Amino acid sequence: MSRTITDQIWNRAAQEDGGAFPGPGDRALAALLRLHGLSMNGGVHHAIECLAPGELADAIEGFAYFGFDGITEWLRAASSDPVLREWTDETEIAALYRYAEFIPDDDCLVARFEALYQQRASEFAPVVNVHS
Repeated sequence: MSRTITDQIWNRAAQEDGGAFPGPGDRALAALLRLHGLSMNGGVHHAIECLAPGELADAIEGFAYFGFDGITEWLRAASSDPVLREWTDETEIAALYRYAEFIPDDDCLVARFEALYQQRASEFAPVVNVHS
């Protein structure tokens, strides 16, 4: 089974933090996916709590890079947002629903990444295919 270039870039971002020599697109995708993965596995508050301040800032900038303006603004205001400021069962449920409004599924992330890649491929490190 052959994978497309965008599949390989996505996997590099998810599994290798963007790769050895990431471009700005690789870094943005890796940071966004880090927060997204934590949110999907443990909830939005869990993601915010687990990420170091610099990692959270990078993730927010990753969402901005890909044009997810709504979630970017929401996460930037986390310290003053009543849903994100305090972690309770009720606020976690509300945060998960809110997150899903911005990012309904993985396909929306993939589609945005692939569309941006078509416009700005030079912002991603080349894919190196190694044949055995």
